[in-house]
Amino acid sequence: MKIKSTAQIFKTLADRVGCEINLEPSYELAGQILFPDSRKFYFKSTSLDINSHGASEVAKDKGYTRFFMEGMGYKIPHGSAFFSDYWCGVNEASNNSEAALKFAGTLGYPVIVKPNSGSKGRDVFKAYNKEELREILKIVFENNNVVLIEEYIAGADYRLVVLNNEVMMAYQRLPLAVVGDGIDNIATLFDKKKTKLQNMGRKIPIEISDERIGSRLNNFHKIDINYIPKVGEEVVLLDNANLSSGGEAVDVTQSIHESYKNIAVKLTKDMGLHLAGVDFITTDDITKTLQNPVFIEINSSPGLAHYQTLSPESASRVEDLYYKILLELKNRAF
Repeated sequence: MKIKSTAQIFKTLADRVGCEINLEPSYELAGQILFPDSRKFYFKSTSLDINSHGASEVAKDKGYTRFFMEGMGYKIPHGSAFFSDYWCGVNEASNNSEAALKFAGTLGYPVIVKPNSGSKGRDVFKAYNKEELREILKIVFENNNVVLIEEYIAGADYRLVVLNNEVMMAYQRLPLAVVGDGIDNIATLFDKKKTKLQNMGRKIPIEISDERIGSRLNNFHKIDINYIPKVGEEVVLLDNANLSSGGEAVDVTQSIHESYKNIAVKLTKDMGLHLAGVDFITTDDITKTLQNPVFIEINSSPGLAHYQTLSPESASRVEDLYYKILLELKNRAF
């Protein structure tokens, strides 16, 4: 199933909603939503006018999000933010790489390292020891001035997509992995997996040379890319489960317990958002009453391109979400 962009979905819904979609023609990623009463709304890719600017900006900053979520009683991973040497100089701060290494030692390895304002799993690492963390910080600080060091939380990774009082979809996110055929090595299996995803319209910005793949293979599996997995043997290549990094999704919209939906709706409202992707990790059975989930992030512009390829039902849920967003904008009072 081919991916439809947000713009393409909006175009198909325009007549049904009673609006016009005016797209920038070069890339067709940004556009206006025009209603007959002359009101205009804008979107760029998955960034929509459904949330307020302030709430969206806070949600984009993982450090601020952590502060507010923890203050409202939501369980989050233990963690802290650290600055590049440049940013320490600008802010006259001392929470530099050396401070990060000391902090990680208090958490215990492995730890998760990620950009404070990143998305789509870019520059997200799992560091297994102090030496590796030191090298990872050099890599991540090349493109980011603020990084988070968090404790590693074991369990299954889920995302619930909320619009106001409703969970529109829920799915488990599985990390990028290959399955052995007894013939090809990991590098070849990876190339075949990436080609398959690209043929579906999924753009995966990961190469087999990615440091994170090498780290996972070396530290966890004790193998390298030349290893030939047995028939049916699954080898997980990344520690993060982002779909944008080649991960897979398992739809749980119909099976997840209502209590998980309720807390996702509450968190979305508490963070001042109308639309959000709520990410959490748990070892519990999600078909039973919520017990102890750990909330990882909240995303104010959740990407659904990869999810919609799962099935006709998932594609229909995505279209229904965007239809309801357009209706809300149409009926929104100012």
